[in-house]
Amino acid sequence: MWTRSSTGFNTIPENVAAVVLSHLTDPEDRVRLAAVSKVWRDAEKGGVASLPGTPSELSELGQEFRSADEQWKAIYWFEKSADHGDPEGMYWLAQYTAYSRSPPPPVCVCGACTEEKNRKAVHWWKRASELGHAEATRMVALSYEHGDGVEIDGSKAIEWHVKAVELGNALAAGWLGNAHYYGLDGLTENDDEALKWFRVAVELGDADARKPSWWEEVLSVSRSMVHVLEANLAAA
Repeated sequence: MWTRSSTGFNTIPENVAAVVLSHLTDPEDRVRLAAVSKVWRDAEKGGVASLPGTPSELSELGQEFRSADEQWKAIYWFEKSADHGDPEGMYWLAQYTAYSRSPPPPVCVCGACTEEKNRKAVHWWKRASELGHAEATRMVALSYEHGDGVEIDGSKAIEWHVKAVELGNALAAGWLGNAHYYGLDGLTENDDEALKWFRVAVELGDADARKPSWWEEVLSVSRSMVHVLEANLAAA
């Protein structure tokens, strides 16, 4: 362990500082070291040499802290992960940016969201979407639907929901089924189209082994609508 000299910690080579930091996974330790001197601060803000893993591994660190309810530490690693190109890190950084509570929910509550936060969130969701992140794509669609961080635009909401489905998102397919059934966002009521999308939602939902538990409750609506619409169309 180094001790202070007459010249302080600034005498430590930055590459050595980066190696030390690369073994630290607790953001609190890293922040404390960065506060010591410019050498540590520059190393902490530097490239991948000071990071304890690949961008996707940094995102996994974020998930570990999120699970432990240490939210600011989770945000720290999601931001590092996002800055180095990981779509999962981008998605979760956007979630934390948009919502004051632990993410999700899919809507802003209690005035917790500001327009600036929403714009930043949409920026990261779009970045993640460009890298093939299905749920981030759905969040962009919802942003256009509700006007969070972007202007309300029903046609873009539909467009982004379709993109999310193409990436395998079952909830987006259910939304499209609902939109066609009720004639939302400029669509006309169309039971045939609604049935098509509800079927896709069920198919994608059944195939997704990684879906969170709360998705199943939402997907149950799509399952019910498939039965209702099949019966209605058969009786027509």
